[in-house]
Amino acid sequence: MSEVLTDHPTEPPTELATFLIPLQKSNLLLPNAAVAEIIPYEPLRRVPDTPDWFLGFLAWRGVQVPVASFEMLTVKRASFSLVSVASANLVILRALGGADDFSYFAIVAQMLPQLERVGADQLFETDEPIARTELLKVRFGNHLVSIPDLDFIESEIRTVAFQ
Repeated sequence: MSEVLTDHPTEPPTELATFLIPLQKSNLLLPNAAVAEIIPYEPLRRVPDTPDWFLGFLAWRGVQVPVASFEMLTVKRASFSLVSVASANLVILRALGGADDFSYFAIVAQMLPQLERVGADQLFETDEPIARTELLKVRFGNHLVSIPDLDFIESEIRTVAFQ
């Protein structure tokens, strides 16, 4: 007689697949499931009279995807520049709000993000101040990383891109 596997409790995963996303002066750590695709940086369609952090729209798979600079949204006086257009990438994220007109948004990475398997025992609390765009700052290996508040970022983008 075969044993029914569903009668046994399953243990939660001990690691989470994430992307370590290099920015101008910091790094983000995002769950793999939030990332739809990572593509080389492409020219964007600028939109007049929008905040500096709103970089424009990306034409991606038949969809106009709003693109933001995480740093400029985080620190209002930050400036945006690419270390190298050749090494920059656009990280296309799934929007959490579920609206048909706003399924994706993107942020700029300075270099290709790295796929990392992260366990809770690899993240260490810091005393770093948390910005309005962040849920948490932690130390991961040699990196100080931000866990972004994707709900807040999505809300800010929605307000500007779809006004």
